[in-house]
Amino acid sequence: MKVWISFAADPEQKARCLNRLREAQPGPGNQPSDCAAGGKHRFSEELGVPETLAVVIDVLCWLRQSEGKTSAREQAIALIEAIPVGADLGAVPDHYGHWLLHDPQWGIARYCPPGPMKALTARIRALHDQELAGLSVDASEWQALEQEGRAAADADEGDSQYLQSLLLSVANPLGQIDTEQMGKLCGGAAYFAGEQGKAEYWSDSEQSQLDELYDGFRLSVEQTLGPRPSAQQTAELTAWTAQEQALDAAWEKRMRRQQRRLWRRWDAWGVKQASLYAAFSGAAIGFMLSQIKQAPRRDIFDPSQQLH
Repeated sequence: MKVWISFAADPEQKARCLNRLREAQPGPGNQPSDCAAGGKHRFSEELGVPETLAVVIDVLCWLRQSEGKTSAREQAIALIEAIPVGADLGAVPDHYGHWLLHDPQWGIARYCPPGPMKALTARIRALHDQELAGLSVDASEWQALEQEGRAAADADEGDSQYLQSLLLSVANPLGQIDTEQMGKLCGGAAYFAGEQGKAEYWSDSEQSQLDELYDGFRLSVEQTLGPRPSAQQTAELTAWTAQEQALDAAWEKRMRRQQRRLWRRWDAWGVKQASLYAAFSGAAIGFMLSQIKQAPRRDIFDPSQQLH
């Protein structure tokens, strides 16, 4: 395994990354990890940690922001401040990927219904456990597992199909999880955590009713305002969007009077879902911080001393 040295064991490098974050404004095209690194695809070089952790930090920052208690930038600052100077975080992505997949409370595998895929996830975990224990796993075992997984996958739609695709994408060693797969796992674990208990608050028939109402609204918007301008028509798109938002606000106000029970149910589910996301976010950040704290320290200047 490659040895990583966070911030090149240089406190000033860490300070530069944090200063960039404090001066930046994260957004969809400017992720918190990019802000800290001073640009895209520079995270590993500037922070001295695996690139897959950039995805984890970004997802956690946006999740925490959804609680309304802290901004994505503030959360990113807190996470990067927690990384010690001169730490080797090379093993952290493997442990975090294992947590996302196999944690008894939050892991993706727990959502598998009984059957072939459930049995497959147990075998994936057994090999992942061997990997974390430092034991070698023959490549042929992973190849056989992936083939069995594809044969066991069924044609279910919706969440079941989504779950299968996530699990099949990581039917390989934790050390081979790339940034794209890590992003999918982070998003998938958060999604399933936020869906717990939904049936108690919000039914499929209610969702269909709400979708039908929104479809009618979108049709009325196009009839009133005309088709949505293209992105190249900047001024026209800005004006069109402002009018659409005004129509949307008036429409929802009217619907809340006419469909009171539906909206009460929708609001109750929204409150519950926000609490589930907050609980997952807190657990995910707590696990990440515990792994950072346990990471070994390195001293590239004087091996006889330990950096603190």
